[in-house]
Amino acid sequence: MKDFEKGIKFLIDHEVVYAKGHYGDLNYAVSENVKGDRGGLTKFGIDFRSHPDEDIESLTYERAVQIYKDEYWDKSHAEKLPWPLCLVQVDGAVNTGVGQQTKFLQRVVGADDDGAFGPKTLAATLDAVNDASARYVALEVLNLREQFYRDLADSDPEQKRFLNGWLNRLSDLRKVVSVA
Repeated sequence: MKDFEKGIKFLIDHEVVYAKGHYGDLNYAVSENVKGDRGGLTKFGIDFRSHPDEDIESLTYERAVQIYKDEYWDKSHAEKLPWPLCLVQVDGAVNTGVGQQTKFLQRVVGADDDGAFGPKTLAATLDAVNDASARYVALEVLNLREQFYRDLADSDPEQKRFLNGWLNRLSDLRKVVSVA
């Protein structure tokens, strides 16, 4: 299975809400509008705030996968990174934004943390992977994300209710990274 396909499986497993009694059947994926979620109406993890031109209620699985590829996988440059770092990169792009996720990576690899993934970031990342491992870099990025979520929950009481979900997701990512 290609890295993108493995990444999509992880994202879908963590993003999709199913109609009662239909867990795992993508034909029964439903939209949700969780109070306090800044993204607003969401389906397959694709939110209206970030994708105002999409008909979220009618969003298909195939269209959601295309959005994940175009807006997160490609824009975060995950395809240039080895597994499991590419998974951490795309997942972070989905959850915190492409720029913020890139800053996490840049901080770990010692590149300027400007949120722009260019040749210097790629070179620093590949050097760090060669010096340590993709697993090591991925785990360090996850540590920064965890602190980011904790700080966000501390500074914004409305977001505190999402902290356990964010931490559970990071725990699942750490498990994938650890066996890679």
